[in-house]
Amino acid sequence: MNSHQIREAFLEFFRARDHEIVASSALIPQDDPTLLFTNAGMNQFKDLLLGQERRAYTRAADAQKCMRVSGKHNDLEAVGRDGRHHTFFEMLGNWSFGDYGKEEAIRWAWTFLTEVMELDQEKLLVSVYRDDDESYRIWNETIGLAESRIYRLGNLEEGDEENFWSMGDTGPCGPCTEIHYDQGPEVAGGDERPLGENESDRFLEIWNLVFIHYDRDEDGKLSPLPLQSVDTGMGLERLVALKAGVTSNYDTDLFAPLLEWVRRESGADAEDPEQRVSMQVIADHVRALAFAVADGGRPGNDGRGYVLRRILRRAARHGRNLGFREAFLYRAADVVIEQMGEHYSELRDARDHIQRVLRTEEERFNETLDRGLHRFSEFAEQARARSDRRITGEQAFQLHDTFGFPLDLTCVMAEEGGLAVDQEGFDRCMEEQRSRARAAGSFATADRGGEWIWADGEEPGADRAPVDFVGYDQLEASAQLIGVRPVDSDEFEVVLDPSPFYAESGGQVGDRGWIASDDFRLEVLDTQKGHGGPVCRVRVADGSFGGESSVGTRVEARVDAEIRNAILRNHTATHLLHSALRHQLGDHAQQAGSLVGPDKLRFDFHHDGALGREGLAALEAEVNAHVLANHPVTKHVDLPLDRAREMGAIAMFGEKYGDRVRVIEVAGVSTEFCGGTHCDFTGQIGMLRITGEAAVGAGIRRVEAVTGEAAVALAQAEHALLRDLSEKLSTRPEELPSRIDQLQTEVKELRAEVLELHRSQAGDLVTQLLDQATDLGGLRLVAARIEVADRQSMMDMGDQLRAQLGSGAAVLGTEVDGKVAFLAVVTDDLIERGLRAGDLVKAVAKVAGGSGGGRPHLAQAGAKDPSKIDEAVAVAESFVRDRLKGQV
Repeated sequence: MNSHQIREAFLEFFRARDHEIVASSALIPQDDPTLLFTNAGMNQFKDLLLGQERRAYTRAADAQKCMRVSGKHNDLEAVGRDGRHHTFFEMLGNWSFGDYGKEEAIRWAWTFLTEVMELDQEKLLVSVYRDDDESYRIWNETIGLAESRIYRLGNLEEGDEENFWSMGDTGPCGPCTEIHYDQGPEVAGGDERPLGENESDRFLEIWNLVFIHYDRDEDGKLSPLPLQSVDTGMGLERLVALKAGVTSNYDTDLFAPLLEWVRRESGADAEDPEQRVSMQVIADHVRALAFAVADGGRPGNDGRGYVLRRILRRAARHGRNLGFREAFLYRAADVVIEQMGEHYSELRDARDHIQRVLRTEEERFNETLDRGLHRFSEFAEQARARSDRRITGEQAFQLHDTFGFPLDLTCVMAEEGGLAVDQEGFDRCMEEQRSRARAAGSFATADRGGEWIWADGEEPGADRAPVDFVGYDQLEASAQLIGVRPVDSDEFEVVLDPSPFYAESGGQVGDRGWIASDDFRLEVLDTQKGHGGPVCRVRVADGSFGGESSVGTRVEARVDAEIRNAILRNHTATHLLHSALRHQLGDHAQQAGSLVGPDKLRFDFHHDGALGREGLAALEAEVNAHVLANHPVTKHVDLPLDRAREMGAIAMFGEKYGDRVRVIEVAGVSTEFCGGTHCDFTGQIGMLRITGEAAVGAGIRRVEAVTGEAAVALAQAEHALLRDLSEKLSTRPEELPSRIDQLQTEVKELRAEVLELHRSQAGDLVTQLLDQATDLGGLRLVAARIEVADRQSMMDMGDQLRAQLGSGAAVLGTEVDGKVAFLAVVTDDLIERGLRAGDLVKAVAKVAGGSGGGRPHLAQAGAKDPSKIDEAVAVAESFVRDRLKGQV
């Protein structure tokens, strides 16, 4: 059986046992900001396992795309050096959400391995948690496994969590039983130690069955969960290797086509141990890159982007080891797409995008790598000059962080040059970087003012229910001011309940407006999210306000309708813009950020390369076609998360969604998770005008646009400009392009005439300067201040003087556009005698407070003081005499 057949056999086995076959979730988590990558089959079922979500099924199975790049067994630098650890892998799994329990899970696992996969029963052995008597009994009595092949491991009381799974220090947890395959003592180099003590590859873990039965509190006490579940996981790569009778996953059909492609394209020797490692690194990493990019990831400077960049750079470096000098990973990715695209169709759908992203990133890295090798050479020279002959930890870290050099590469290169590396210093730098990353990744609330004063001492979201936000349906509300705190002398933060003010979120800015009572009137300057609801920053516009006396006051709240309406037009327009980008560029053009304000919208998206004039015009036209169609904008409120996903709603990374969500749908055009405010019909947008497009980072483009009144104002301004130009150029607006072309042709012809006149005058001036040249014992020296139109005219004169001097030198000084410029030329015979134009012009310019240089026969300089030009050129004669002393 090949890998495809094994994957399908697993899914079919559990389909026959009433399991819902669920598609793999994306490798890039769409609704869990705590994860860089999907790293286990249970990720998409986490809320189900926690009892926080319900679905139409209680049994499920899938083949999940996973990626792990950290942890005890997943050090990136170790991947490719053994036969069973990878960055990307597939996890086969089956789940029960309060349905079946230990006996069914164990019995089905054994049946699949021994009857479907036909693995040798005599080589299978299992481990259970030390106190899990039920699992032990099932293995021994129901399955019939001898006691000698069942191992009790782990001891929570002593801190040993072997065969005990937990989601964290507290929360859901439970015992697990693992199925292992004995590959024989020869794999372990003769190591005869038993399972649990033998850390070699002899006992290969195949399948882990986790029984999530308990809830652990802060004291470590285990209490039974009301919903007891089963979560299992089995690595496809390991199972395929066992079925093929090999001990290395790289010897299976999952990797063979890639390895053969690398060997053929590079000419590598697969029998050479080091070259084999490089081949395996490339094969592993290109699979990870292809799947990650297909699911929306891309190399970058932080987070998952930084991880993907490290993976790509490591693969590219190993490509260098095999002789690849040009970008090649994008071509290798095509092998992955062809091999895996049948089961994972997203690979084929994103083929062009995957290849474009990988090629661009690798080409950039090749340039960086060359610079890094140069930087290493500089560090090596410095190390040789020191007594310890060591490259410092800071230097090694710079090579790692800036140029992608892993420490082992730096150490190998240093050793080849008879040098050492301060590895402890490197580790300190790495730990400092990790500390900075941890700090950057944690949230903190700034102390922006005084203490909060709450009505009845009850904070919303903590001591009382959260604030009731009513701003989706109304812009005015009678409310109670339930919280206040001072920010500065005339500004406060206040909380109303209910509140019509939308708090900044999802790129949409916060509402502005007014809050009024009989005693005061407050201007709302901004609205931000608080723990229990919207928090308004206000300024006292009239009356007496502040302190505890204002808390509990009944007020009238009013959102600025003009600003809100402008915002909602722009927000609905961003959804149409997102849809148009994906339609015209491909599904890779996913949102990377946005700003929705009243005056404009800004939309960042993933794409390489500018859209160009035609692309922007097509984008604008598509959006405006939807505006003119006046599609209804449906706000699906309190929608079950499953239903939203079935609708195809697009989720934004970084946003955490609960069981019930809000979805904005423009039928047939756009469906997105969104908590913002929107039009009722697309026609309310009026029109959209794109005002700019630019790059804001590697692979990230930004479009800015205006809608509604701002778009009308822009159109009117452009029309007025056209009318003004037409009047000035005495032509009709539609004839402006041809009229401008005509004028440009005339200007070009006039400039040519002026240039010819200048050249003619320059020729006359050259003749005059040569007639006035100073004779220095057989050589001629021209040193003069001249008046020219531009620097090029002076350069032309210098060329003419050098050609006509015979034997000599010339120094010219001038002022062009308020700047001082000098030029020196020297004939070849004087260069041989030691006079160089660069030295001459430096000496002259120094007098006028400047500097310069150039080639021996021609050099330029700039200076600051125009009043010193005459004095400066006069220095030329003494400099030439001194430099040619005894020769003139």
